[in-house]
Amino acid sequence: MQSAWRDRERWWEYAGAVLLVLVLAACGHAAGSEIRATPCSIESPGETGECTLILDRVSPGLSEFEVQVALENPAIGEITGIRFPSWANLNSKSKVPADSVILKGSDTGRKVGPGQSEVVLATLTIRGDASGTCGIQVVVRGMKDEVGSPYFLPGIDGTLLVREPAEYLPKQESSAQSVSPLPQEMVFPITSVPTLSPEPPGPEGTAVAEEPAASPPETLIDDSGGSEDRDPANAGTGGEPGMLCTDSEPGGAQVTVDGSILGATPLCLPLEEGIHRLRVSAEGYFPWEGEVLVSSTQPSHLAYIILEEEPAYTITAGTGTHGSVYPSGSVRVGGGDSAVFTFSPDPGYRLDGVEIDGVWYDAKSPVLFENVTANHTLWGTFSLVPTPVADFSANRTEGYAPLAVLFQDHSTGEVSGMLWEFGDNVTSFESSPVHTYLRAGIYTVSLEVCGTGGCNLSCREHYISVREREPLLADFAANTSFGPAPLCVQFQDNSTGYPASWSWDFGDGTTSTDPSPCHLFATPGIYTVRLTIVADDGVTEAVTEGVVSVGPPVIGGSVGFFEVRCPAEGAHVFLDGRYRGPVENGSLLIPVYVTATPSRIIQVKAEGYLQYYGYLQDYPVEGETIVLEIPLQPAQSDGTVQGWFQVPPLMGNISLSGASPLM
Repeated sequence: MQSAWRDRERWWEYAGAVLLVLVLAACGHAAGSEIRATPCSIESPGETGECTLILDRVSPGLSEFEVQVALENPAIGEITGIRFPSWANLNSKSKVPADSVILKGSDTGRKVGPGQSEVVLATLTIRGDASGTCGIQVVVRGMKDEVGSPYFLPGIDGTLLVREPAEYLPKQESSAQSVSPLPQEMVFPITSVPTLSPEPPGPEGTAVAEEPAASPPETLIDDSGGSEDRDPANAGTGGEPGMLCTDSEPGGAQVTVDGSILGATPLCLPLEEGIHRLRVSAEGYFPWEGEVLVSSTQPSHLAYIILEEEPAYTITAGTGTHGSVYPSGSVRVGGGDSAVFTFSPDPGYRLDGVEIDGVWYDAKSPVLFENVTANHTLWGTFSLVPTPVADFSANRTEGYAPLAVLFQDHSTGEVSGMLWEFGDNVTSFESSPVHTYLRAGIYTVSLEVCGTGGCNLSCREHYISVREREPLLADFAANTSFGPAPLCVQFQDNSTGYPASWSWDFGDGTTSTDPSPCHLFATPGIYTVRLTIVADDGVTEAVTEGVVSVGPPVIGGSVGFFEVRCPAEGAHVFLDGRYRGPVENGSLLIPVYVTATPSRIIQVKAEGYLQYYGYLQDYPVEGETIVLEIPLQPAQSDGTVQGWFQVPPLMGNISLSGASPLM
């Protein structure tokens, strides 16, 4: 009875695990189906065998895994070695030999792509210590996809079988969980019982084990699935265990009894008396399923179950030089199955083209063959990746500390990484960084870009000039601060701190934003002149004031006017060497005293023009305005000619009589 209860508990454990996997798959939590351990068969104690840990399908890709593998019965064997595949270039394992190990691997080269199937995570070497069978437990501790997001994946246990070195006599075990290899005397020739090799995809039926000495007891299957022993000789046995022994062609097929995976052929299973559901399956073959009758009085003898091989096709994969494809060579694919091939170029090269069955396609990796029903050929070529060319610019190259500069990357080619060096021991890996220079100096900036084709460096010497900011102090000077009206005063800005804007208030209701304006005080008075400057931050400002005293006109003096017309805006006009103001809106009106000593020489200076120098031929009378047309001549384009020219005949060619413009 205890054995029966243990069998039921084990059945519920397997059923719960299967149910959990189905629920997670239905809810979309499982990115692949499972991670399983393949069966390991060892000929005798003291020898070794290998068990492979396989991820059967990857949906979102694989970047990391952590799996624990343990032998359920340490007395049967011990894990002595672990080998990782080449793609797991970052890997670790716990100490061996041991009966339990933790395996970690990382795919930094991204060689395991989405959709890939039958991915080998690790290969374990196991030493057999005692004959028998035990489970290889697989516990998935963690998985991550290509972008580093975790996902759940169940682990499927495998089986370790250590055979007896000599003739084996089976022993009745009290627990249905014990699994024994098939004893030699229980392997019957195929002619002793009907062959149980089904037609695909596999039939269902009842296999009654042959018993040479006696017929099996008659068994009835009731509605509840139980059985009643009708053999009087066995009455009252009440569920004592019997033995089911089976083998298959090919060997090593997975044996499932009543929905629980219990090992691989050949093996003997202690089972409760009655009818059990048996399934024998192997990769690449159609599975066999049927019912077998197990008796508690005699071991059940099953002949070899011959599995029919599934149809298979070949995909021949290869590449040219400077790269590889995995898997390569002639790859066997079952009919209707899928296969994934991943191309890996050598450093400095890239996949250039893919040929499938003689037709060329754009470069693509991985290549997926779905529902394979014919043979195929796959070929890939690779080409050299050009070296990228580094280039950059800055939104400003000079200014005051602290100076923030935006650098823009203009590199060409395939770039996977870059390094900026700003010349002040600060670096950056961003594509368009903003860097702030805190101290004054001249800085060299460099940008190095790297890609599959190599690296390239762009360096600009003395690229950024940073100055210390002087204190912002407002100051100005004037060519005169007193005189009779009308008084023309030339103001000169002498401020420090590099102001960005100027605001002049002359105290007579007029203003100016020129850095160094010329202002005409028309009426007598004492005027307070105020200059306000603002720094380029728009916040800092400084103010200074000065006084201009304008007296009454000269006694008995009368005023006339010169109107200077000139095409050069802002040109400076001088009479007898005295500055009289700039040309604004094409002209400048200059008052002169007609009762005083008349002015004789006029000079006009403008940037980009030859200086004009001439003699005044006419002079205004009281209230008269004489228009002077100044024909400035442009300087040479290289700006090397400096000098002046004279056109005396043009002076005074227009005379306007009438009231004074100032009256």
